Amino acid sequence: MQVAERMQDTTLVLMISGRVTVYSRKVFQGMVKSARFSGAKHIIFNMQGVTFMDSIGLGSLVLAYLDLSDHHMAMSVVEPQQSVKTLFEVTNFPDLIPTFPTEETAFQAIR
Repeated sequence: MQVAERMQDTTLVLMISGRVTVYSRKVFQGMVKSARFSGAKHIIFNMQGVTFMDSIGLGSLVLAYLDLSDHHMAMSVVEPQQSVKTLFEVTNFPDLIPTFPTEETAFQAIR
């Protein structure tokens, strides 16, 4: 798993690519901890580059949401590829965490 980040106003966009699995769990947790101290009010996880996600990766997203919520930060997920989108749909993930087809639609929802 690789991560690139950029700030846009008070939103931190995390561009995630590669495989999000049990093996990337520690990196993912560190990324979320770092995001908490970024000064952002909203974190967007851009999943466009994620080629595979297992149940531990999905759980990591849910734990990130709970952790960020505890720190009064909003979170959304954008641009999941079809395999990840299917995993989200099967687990009702969008019922818990706002999920958008593009960053643009996420930013419109934030405003």
